[in-house]
Amino acid sequence: TTTLEVISKTRVILQGYVKGCAASSIETGCYHRISHQSQFTNTKMIFGLFLPSNYNNHVNANTPVLFWLSGLTCDDTNFAMKAGSRAFDIAEQHGIAIIMPDTSPRSDDNNDVPNVDSYDMGVGAGFYINATEEPYKKHYHMYDYITKELPGILANNLNIGKDGAKSITGHSMGGHGALSIALREGKYCWKSTSAFSPICNPTECPWGKKAFEGYLGSLDAGEAHDATCLILKGEHSYDDILIDQGTADNFLEEQLKAEVLVDAAKKTGQKLSVNMREGF
Repeated sequence: TTTLEVISKTRVILQGYVKGCAASSIETGCYHRISHQSQFTNTKMIFGLFLPSNYNNHVNANTPVLFWLSGLTCDDTNFAMKAGSRAFDIAEQHGIAIIMPDTSPRSDDNNDVPNVDSYDMGVGAGFYINATEEPYKKHYHMYDYITKELPGILANNLNIGKDGAKSITGHSMGGHGALSIALREGKYCWKSTSAFSPICNPTECPWGKKAFEGYLGSLDAGEAHDATCLILKGEHSYDDILIDQGTADNFLEEQLKAEVLVDAAKKTGQKLSVNMREGF
């Protein structure tokens, strides 16, 4: 198991509340911020975790979990601050946990994580891939962090998300991460995938081109992490993929390119339920 430190704990669900639980321990009905040393980013990482009131940390228990991946400039707290009250309420009703990872490694007492003076590269913009290029390749391994390390921590430390009982979603860069990870690994690893305003074709948009060339060295290498390219290859499919996208989004045409993903899905027969939200 991995050593976990509870940084903070906020009660968000009153049901099943038991007084007297230590501040340093995890607790049902609470939103936690938890830190640990990552073997993949080689830094201290922090993730958010909501636990429903029916959670039981027993070897024979298995609480399903939803992974939320945030977008550019975000950290582990954004989702909890902006959507937590509603999201945690729904998760409580369905008896599922929600994990909210950071979007990149960050400098700590022992590591100076490379960064650039730009919101769309470096800290806060890990793009959920494993960097192969200097100066990023030592720390920027967010793909393995999301797909290997965190599922292992949840399963082995907390009896959460075992045997594939996990789904993945996200917003913008996080939507790209959710779709590309699920399409690469398949429904036996991720029961479902969805996204809010995802970057749908990153090899063909400025954000994605900058990230793939900087982290991976080429756009060709980025195709393995492009949801549109992955759907066209047809290696993995889902019964349905849900996407919500606002029609008034300033980034829709240049960066997000939802219509390209829709066309790819039509060509391959992948069902895609796209809700275009007028005025958002």
